[in-house]
Amino acid sequence: MFWVVVFVVIALGGVAMVICFGISLWRKSQALLGEVGVLLERADQFAELLDRLEVSADREAPVRFRRGTDGDEDEIEDAAMGLSA
Repeated sequence: MFWVVVFVVIALGGVAMVICFGISLWRKSQALLGEVGVLLERADQFAELLDRLEVSADREAPVRFRRGTDGDEDEIEDAAMGLSA
């Protein structure tokens, strides 16, 4: 009879642990769904901002780096290779 009581107590402890784990998992899933809702709201705000953005199609792309034509290019390449003039 003693062993029956021991196994019943162990089984009840296991059931309690499963219930606690289920509650913890439910709370984490609710927090995750809340964060997904915030993420979707931010994505909607971002899409709205992108819709407000106006870009003209007839404008050429800007040139960011222009190469100099003053003749110093050969000196720079020699210096980069470790050569002296």
